[in-house]
Amino acid sequence: MEGQDLKKQSGFAQGVKNRLAVAVGSFMTAILATGIRGDWLLFYVQIQKLWYGESLITEASLPGLDRGAAENGSTVQYENPLERYHMQGVWFYVLYSLLGGFVILYGVGGWLKWHFYIQRRNKAAEWKCQPDRFLTPEDDRLEFRLGSMNMALGSVLSGILVTYIMNGGETKLYYNISDYGWVYFLLSIPVNYVYNEAAAYYSHKAMHIAPWYKRYHKLHHRFKCPTPFGAVAMHPYDFLALQFLIEIPIFFIPMHAGVFVFWLIYGYYYSILDHSGIHLDPFWPWQPQVIFHDNHHKFFHCNFGFNTEMFDKLHGTLMRKDRRYTETTFGGQGAPKSSKPQNKKGN
Repeated sequence: MEGQDLKKQSGFAQGVKNRLAVAVGSFMTAILATGIRGDWLLFYVQIQKLWYGESLITEASLPGLDRGAAENGSTVQYENPLERYHMQGVWFYVLYSLLGGFVILYGVGGWLKWHFYIQRRNKAAEWKCQPDRFLTPEDDRLEFRLGSMNMALGSVLSGILVTYIMNGGETKLYYNISDYGWVYFLLSIPVNYVYNEAAAYYSHKAMHIAPWYKRYHKLHHRFKCPTPFGAVAMHPYDFLALQFLIEIPIFFIPMHAGVFVFWLIYGYYYSILDHSGIHLDPFWPWQPQVIFHDNHHKFFHCNFGFNTEMFDKLHGTLMRKDRRYTETTFGGQGAPKSSKPQNKKGN
């Protein structure tokens, strides 16, 4: 009896420990999500403007701006060409974005990599989607370098965008729900989600058209069992295309900043989880399991969606067990298993 009680207590303690580890890991992944694509400063600025109001423009935050002239509506005398394009102080914001991005990427990302891929490597069957497969040391280093490079690229672009916004550059972001009303605000939440997922699916599927795939996207698929750094370990053209599609709507469609920031963080957060290689069940009912995208890396031309299976089901590109998938089987629907497989190098 006493032994059973000790066993129960031990099981309870282990359960609490596991839940705590998941909570800490989720929190750190959320932080990493703001930095891995270099957009942490953009998130920070939008949250600040939501908190303090749209007029969060100060002399300290905008070096070189003739604030008095701007507020009085009089003609602004530009001291240098950067001011004409709302770029004053751009070097400060870019540097700030880069420093923060690297701290987040190497600090939080490094911790996640250390906790699972080093400390628990010998227990891979308990947590890994592909427990018998790890990146080679060469691919591991390449994934890290590519992730770092694209994070730096994203940080520079984010710093430029933040500079533009903070200097009064025009976007369609708004900060008061009353500007467009509650109906518009509430409808914009699912509409923005569907747009992001449609943009991700169709652009990703286009990257799997043979010419683009062979020249650019194949690099991302070199990592057949990715780690958290794999979320942005891709050709810069792939990275820029995805960033462009996600952020371009703020210049054309009125969008509450809170909705924009929420879905941006949501997408980045699950992008990291999807590339983590860690077998996790989703919290949201519409969110696929991590293995959904892990299988995309394993089988190549299927499962093109990110945060929903909807578009894959619609277009018949969801991975099927009765089909065979190889890196040379394009189209997204595989080939009959009875057909003769083509020879290809494995990892």
